[in-house]
Amino acid sequence: MMPNTPTANPITPNELLKSLFGYDNFRHQQADIIDSLMLGNDVLTLMPTGGGKSICYQIPAILRQGVGVVVSPLIALMQDQVDALHQVGVRAAYLNSTLSPYDQQVVEEQVLTGDIQILYVAPERLLMEKTLRLLEQSSLSLFAIDEAHCVSQWGHDFRPEYQQLSVLKQRFPAVPRIALTATADLKTREEIIAQLALEQADVYVHSFDRPNITYHVSDLAMPNKSYGALSILIIKVMPVLSIAYHVKK
Repeated sequence: MMPNTPTANPITPNELLKSLFGYDNFRHQQADIIDSLMLGNDVLTLMPTGGGKSICYQIPAILRQGVGVVVSPLIALMQDQVDALHQVGVRAAYLNSTLSPYDQQVVEEQVLTGDIQILYVAPERLLMEKTLRLLEQSSLSLFAIDEAHCVSQWGHDFRPEYQQLSVLKQRFPAVPRIALTATADLKTREEIIAQLALEQADVYVHSFDRPNITYHVSDLAMPNKSYGALSILIIKVMPVLSIAYHVKK
């Protein structure tokens, strides 16, 4: 792997946040997470969906020297993510089985020459020896392992390839890694740390409380009146957009 310098861009994370994404301030623990990665530390972060996880790795991937490699299990979403980055001027690409051999070669050359800033890749493709050798010849800013809960063999999203991603620490010890998920209890969190060799990682756990969401639980004990009571509850207590769950035995 080619040596890399800590930063490739003189602007600050806050300036990049404003110029690229149009936000004035970071949310929650985004700034601390970015600072950890800029210092070259490994990170594990738990943040609810919609909390801004992608910014946590996109900004340091752009600011640090080299290509930021994002491991994603969702090939279908890679095109959308790359298109969104193109719209704000970020040089991004993906490497997966949907590309023709020619297009794959083009992307591989862009990685080698540093012509792209962020590369999305599926875990199966990343673990191919050809891909690992390509990355060893390239300058890398970081690895971002998205949907890190896929490492848990007890979870419904289990992907066995995720358990092999500790190879990144072995073959790229100088490249910081960030594992991100919105779904991980304490046991799963411990499994992520163990399987991905993140024992020295900075851990950031954001509260899953959503202050803009209110929960009401009501016991509608009379079956013949339950729907009427539910209608009254929705009208009086939930005058805005609502979702009602009704347990039926």
